[in-house]
Amino acid sequence: MPELPEVEMVARSLAPLIAGRTVTEVWTSGLGLRARRPVDLDVLRTVTVGRRLTGTSRVGKQLTITVAGGGSVLVHLGMTGRLSVDDAKQPRPLHTHVAWTLRGGREMRYVDPRRFGWVEGVAASGSSRASRPLGPDPLAELDASSLKAALMRSRAPLKAFLLDQTKVAGLGNIYVCEALFRAGLHPALPAHRACGRAEPLLAAIRGALQQGLDNRGTTLRDYVDAEGRRGDNAQALLVYGREGEACRTCAGVIVRLVQSGRSTFYCVRCQPHAGRTLKAAARTPRARHGRAGSR
Repeated sequence: MPELPEVEMVARSLAPLIAGRTVTEVWTSGLGLRARRPVDLDVLRTVTVGRRLTGTSRVGKQLTITVAGGGSVLVHLGMTGRLSVDDAKQPRPLHTHVAWTLRGGREMRYVDPRRFGWVEGVAASGSSRASRPLGPDPLAELDASSLKAALMRSRAPLKAFLLDQTKVAGLGNIYVCEALFRAGLHPALPAHRACGRAEPLLAAIRGALQQGLDNRGTTLRDYVDAEGRRGDNAQALLVYGREGEACRTCAGVIVRLVQSGRSTFYCVRCQPHAGRTLKAAARTPRARHGRAGSR
């Protein structure tokens, strides 16, 4: 599933392709997207047809396409969603579910084979019906004191806490695994026991996300940006997907465990078991992870 860096790269690559373009028509496949909910074509037309697209923005994993006059289109890519801008004369790819015809012969298309994403038009004075409340964005809004306070209130495993979009927006399985490794914290550690490590944890989250941005996102299978380019971050991952391989920091073994149906990857040496003391769990000099991240 695209996470914050991937959605950010889609937003950045899409903006120059659509900014200043006027929408002349909107088409949908008629099939439901997330939870099989149909796209509201009437609202999309009201918000976009005859109006100029002005740019893109992102909060967490949610992408917003801004429209002159104050309206917007919210897009969540789900697991397999893609946005592209193509010649309107080219056949639409299989699994295209929304298409905006742009003046000048181009078409912006939302393609989603598994239909776990969503697309929603929002009027200038309206609000989204599908979006859940989101926590602070870790790159733009979250600070160490707020993170510490949220950690103190939670008894959930640390990984589950970070995946909760109402606590921190934009993090998913890949970057949480990477951040916890950088911070030297076990994924099963109760969140409240990590409150004393809020500042280095936030630095680790930002470091993992920035590496993803620098490498244009992580492509494991489906992800490409709006220009069809794959991300290069997979080869730079420190623990995710590296079960049985040697840790690049300590030469220990990367292991995998399953938490809430999701694979978690961590180093048995750098991230001691949650049953040990927090002092032991935090015994990871920051400089060491700086070297690991540069390899």
